[in-house]
Amino acid sequence: MSKSKRDWKDSDGSVSLEASMVFPWVLMITFLLVVFALFISQRALLYYSSTVMAERTAFSWSNSTKDSRSGAYPQGQYDGLYWRLTDDALVRGLFGLVTDQEAATSVRIDSEMVEGQGRNAENKLQRIGYETASVHRMGTGEIDYRNAGINRQIEVRVTGNWIAEPLSWIRGDGETETEVTALIVEPAEFIRSFDLVRYYASRIKEAGAGGDAYRDKAGGVLQKRE
Repeated sequence: MSKSKRDWKDSDGSVSLEASMVFPWVLMITFLLVVFALFISQRALLYYSSTVMAERTAFSWSNSTKDSRSGAYPQGQYDGLYWRLTDDALVRGLFGLVTDQEAATSVRIDSEMVEGQGRNAENKLQRIGYETASVHRMGTGEIDYRNAGINRQIEVRVTGNWIAEPLSWIRGDGETETEVTALIVEPAEFIRSFDLVRYYASRIKEAGAGGDAYRDKAGGVLQKRE
């Protein structure tokens, strides 16, 4: 048997030769896994911060003095009996008196935002946005409030520009984006709003002047409370 055939059947190996072939692949795969973990962690942190902002805003929406974490508020401090008709634009949402753009309230999220102190929608967005942005690393974006009557929601859109340098080099982009939506849930207010819509819906059907005319008339009456 020739020497070359004996070499192929030989079970003895060389550590240096095998290591030089295997180690680069192990190192490259490990590096890719680390970069992938960094990418996932960056997205997860940004999504978590955005979720905290949206959920806490929706949770504390019913009272401008409510603590966004515990839900507690000073005794005797409320937003007033008719704040939903005025500051929350309930009538406009229920009767469709405004467009989607007009019904939305938006606040800019950045490092220079100030804390809101009032009870209207913009002040509430500023208050929770400031609290969250001062603790969590957010980036820049917007927090919106949309009131469609029964369906009220908080939407947070954030762009993070603090992505790790290795990811910027691989992706060719140093920003990551996320979008989160949270619904404002108030069972008692939902029942009241539903009963109000049901009442006026039955009256509109019975109106002789037409449904649109009666809806405008009913909306005008309720808007006087604003």
